[in-house]
Amino acid sequence: MEFNPESTNEETLQNALDMGVNRVSLGLQTFDAELLCRVGRSHSVQMGLEALKLLTSAPVQVNADLMFDLPGQTEQGFLNDVDRLSDFPLNHISFYGLNVSPRSRLGHRVSRGEFSINEDLYEPMYLGGVDILERKGFLRYEVSNFARAGYESIHNQNYWNRGEYAGFGPGAHSFVQGVRYNAPEIYPRWRDFARNGCPKSALTIDAMDRESVIMETLWLSLRQSKGISAETLRSLGISLDESVCRRWAEKGFILYEKLANFLQNLRLVGRGWIFMDDIVTDLANSYSNLE
Repeated sequence: MEFNPESTNEETLQNALDMGVNRVSLGLQTFDAELLCRVGRSHSVQMGLEALKLLTSAPVQVNADLMFDLPGQTEQGFLNDVDRLSDFPLNHISFYGLNVSPRSRLGHRVSRGEFSINEDLYEPMYLGGVDILERKGFLRYEVSNFARAGYESIHNQNYWNRGEYAGFGPGAHSFVQGVRYNAPEIYPRWRDFARNGCPKSALTIDAMDRESVIMETLWLSLRQSKGISAETLRSLGISLDESVCRRWAEKGFILYEKLANFLQNLRLVGRGWIFMDDIVTDLANSYSNLE
């Protein structure tokens, strides 16, 4: 269950526990009051700290989220956030780079020049945060997720491994029998959709062809520390281009094995995590089909 700091209290927590919730995620974003205001968060730093203390005192597993590359955020400011958060009794931490929608209020303010985002800080913030968490016993098992051994999120891994899931509510996404779809996003339309028996005709269907499945599998696999295996490549019916893999490996961005003239167990290392999208695109544009 997702918790927001401003609405986290003993009653809400107890209701969740009574309903069988055993894992919660708290969106803190940052411990910098000015940055919270700048990105439009409605909670204060104190609210975040109180929510974190309440949740970590309960019989429930807690994940806490941070964000980086916020407008005006310094490298040291983010690293201080990571250092501070990792001192709490947590077994799982996530941090994500800010993706500003041009249509959002923040996006408009950035486009008007009121705030700026220093993209040069993205890499040192990310790699610095990884280093702090690894030194404190949190292992990166996905590009933005870190856990102590045995506390990885089974729920999230189902998404990344292209497992099935069903979503309920306005705009909720589902993936069933190889088909992705979502319900109407605007509440009045979703309400009518539900009242009419949830007709399939009202769903937005994402029909994935073979190329889309290959691209998605490469991307979801490589965003995990385990990478992509020989079995997964064979299930896709493809072989990766060794010259492309060698080029990235020579940069120190990936590691891979070769067995019986077949590439396997390819995974990102070092700065490869920063260039993940480029690497996936390169691999997707150069694979060959197995005979």
